Amino acid sequence: MVEFSEAVNSPGHYADVLADYYATHSEDALYRASLLSRAFVEAGLGPEEIIAMHGEAFGQVAKGLGYREQARLSVDALQFLLEVMIAYGVQHREYLEMKLAQRAKAAEERAAAAERSEQSKMEAMAMIAHELRTPIAAALGNLDLVMRALQKGADGSLERLPRLIGSAREAMARLSRLSADLVEASRSDSPDLKLQPVELQVTLSQAISWAGAVAEEKEIKIVRGGGPFSLRVLADEDALLTVFGNLLSNAIRYTPPRGTVTVGYGVDTSRPLAWVEVRDTGIGISSEARERIFDKFYRAPDARAMEQQGLGLGLTLVRRLVESHGGSVELDSEPNQGSTFRVYLPLVRPETETTRTAAAATQGDVSG
Repeated sequence: MVEFSEAVNSPGHYADVLADYYATHSEDALYRASLLSRAFVEAGLGPEEIIAMHGEAFGQVAKGLGYREQARLSVDALQFLLEVMIAYGVQHREYLEMKLAQRAKAAEERAAAAERSEQSKMEAMAMIAHELRTPIAAALGNLDLVMRALQKGADGSLERLPRLIGSAREAMARLSRLSADLVEASRSDSPDLKLQPVELQVTLSQAISWAGAVAEEKEIKIVRGGGPFSLRVLADEDALLTVFGNLLSNAIRYTPPRGTVTVGYGVDTSRPLAWVEVRDTGIGISSEARERIFDKFYRAPDARAMEQQGLGLGLTLVRRLVESHGGSVELDSEPNQGSTFRVYLPLVRPETETTRTAAAATQGDVSG
């Protein structure tokens, strides 16, 4: 078993399998990808190491390819990584279940502790899988647009390529950060946030940009509200991208084609706090579901009927991250009337603009 793992657990072999998938798109190549995942599990590799290996292998395969071939390879490589990660999650669970079975004769206390540890690991893996989906979808969507532009030729559409490829690269960089950050966040009720002054509208624009390709595919219009004024909040920018990305993803997912998602922001001077609102024209949420909508692994019946995929972790993560900032999340929704999620976040006091240390020290201390 160790010899098998050593034989396939290398960037060179990963690159060979990726190159085969890019060239053939065959079932055999996908089967070899599942063998890679098994070797990663047996070798004890984590998601961060797999993504790093994927990046190194991509560079090897891309050498010598022309611009168009590299664009096509980017799309195929993202799909390949998704297949590897899905197989990794499934086989990781099977492998750990086998280990638990082998230890069945151990003391009851030890078995119970092992089961709790297994559950914690599986929850972390589920959260990673859920969070990886958003930047993967953003990158795939932008690269699909690149492919369409290349197919149309030099009719002016090629001017969009640098922006689209740049957005895809940003999404892939976020994948790398998420693979580490979400594991840590899943182990604690209080995620380790790096608080600093953040330009709220800039972060919102980034989240909207990543969601744009998916919305365009469903013919859903994203409308931006709020004024052009600068609004700074005391926050962790990556955490905010996760919050806004999940809210936008849900709004698009549960809104029928040709619907509308409206994003706005402003200041609640009565508290005072900054607020961000994501409103859709989707299926809405019943009163019974609203009571449990932020519970881990919960999905409303109407949501399951409309969209089979989903782990019920997105809104749980949204609430945890927002509350860790000293903020809150509110929901207003009725069946068939759409949903409105409003996030409240602490504003930056003037004195917190001086240093990042001052920003962290005044967490939750807000003013108008």
